[in-house]
Amino acid sequence: MVLGRLPAALRLADRLHHPAGEAPPRGPALGAAEDPGAADAPRRIPVAPAEARPCGRKAPASAEIAISTARAQLRRAGYRTKVYGDSVSAERGYLRETGNLVFHIALLGVLITVGIGGGFGYTGQRVVVEGQTFSNNLGSYDSFNPGRFFRDTNLVPYNIKIDKFTAKYETKIADALGTPIDYQADVTEQVQGKTAKSTKLRVNDPLEIGGTQVYLLGNGYAVDVTVRDGQGNIAFKDSVPFLPQDSNLTSLGVIKVPDALPTQLGMIGFFYPSATSLGTGALTSNYPDTINPKLTLDVYSGNLGLNDGVPRSVYNLDLDGLKPIASTPKAGSAQPLEAPLVLKPGQTATLPDGLGSVQFNGVKRFVSLDVHHDPSQVYVLVFAILIVLGLLTGLFVPRRRVWVKAVQGDDGLRLEYAGLARGEDPTLERAVDDLAKKHLSTLGSPVSSDRRKVSS
Repeated sequence: MVLGRLPAALRLADRLHHPAGEAPPRGPALGAAEDPGAADAPRRIPVAPAEARPCGRKAPASAEIAISTARAQLRRAGYRTKVYGDSVSAERGYLRETGNLVFHIALLGVLITVGIGGGFGYTGQRVVVEGQTFSNNLGSYDSFNPGRFFRDTNLVPYNIKIDKFTAKYETKIADALGTPIDYQADVTEQVQGKTAKSTKLRVNDPLEIGGTQVYLLGNGYAVDVTVRDGQGNIAFKDSVPFLPQDSNLTSLGVIKVPDALPTQLGMIGFFYPSATSLGTGALTSNYPDTINPKLTLDVYSGNLGLNDGVPRSVYNLDLDGLKPIASTPKAGSAQPLEAPLVLKPGQTATLPDGLGSVQFNGVKRFVSLDVHHDPSQVYVLVFAILIVLGLLTGLFVPRRRVWVKAVQGDDGLRLEYAGLARGEDPTLERAVDDLAKKHLSTLGSPVSSDRRKVSS
């Protein structure tokens, strides 16, 4: 093993001179140290001729003492050492390899736990109007996406009641007028068998309940209407969520009345929180809060097709086979129609042909909830932390070898120091320099060096 063939190697040679004709004192014989990890020192470290300088003492150190002192110094610095005759080899930085191992194992752990968590987890969405309650069971979800290994028994029974929803909008800055500032829902949560408690649900601040995280995703308006049929009976009474269509919460919704007599009724409605008229006479909303709320309804009669066994969206009304009775006429249509119903809260409109009436009771807010269950979250967090720690260890812990060799020549004792980096190690040169200085200072010799880098 020749140092001159090793990349990024550093050598520093210092000489200790003894008076002519006087042999240096010998210490006890040295065997190999107990740390087997370090490699043997190079048999030959090429050294350019250097001037020998007297150390100022008759016999400051023998080769055995110099090597023993170097070994003790290296071990205190955290090196694994091994003595080979007149030299000591040392190595450190095994923690870097440990960091690399931890990094790759943790990365594999993240992949495994994410896969397992996705198999046993689930997500679901539900729209809940103020005053209504959501129960954590399959029938309560508007949409539900289970994992591969999900079972109904994984659902922890709990209830969440939306007591009140509050939205704050910008009112002072003209350019940002109506921009949402904050959303907040006051809710009452209760896990089966436990006492109910009140809490608040905010955006990006999920509610932790029953092993799930409940997020507040969206909000809007739900119109509260009462529909009486042609016989005067209440055929429909509920708060119907209308979906927002723009930033001012102009909202679109559908009301289906399958129990009306003598015929079923369907309505397509627009809700305007702050209604204002355009130049064409059409309505629009110019602010998201309920300053001037209005509801317009296009009313149709006929078979809604709800008994055909075909799934139908609650937000869509199939007009095939339906007769318009109060609607905006289509262009080119000669059929006379009643104008769409326009209602304010508390108003009632009578339907044509004695088909009943519609009362606009008021408006409520609804929230869109996203329920998320992932049993692997804690494990993913632990593995993510280990990935970061392993990466930092691999980047900042240097892996290096150093050697100290004592050579007895005709002109005195010569000490040679060398270092080898396993990868990038910008502090290697300084480390070998500090080692030499401290070692020579311990031996009581002034530092005089022939110091140079040796490259492959």
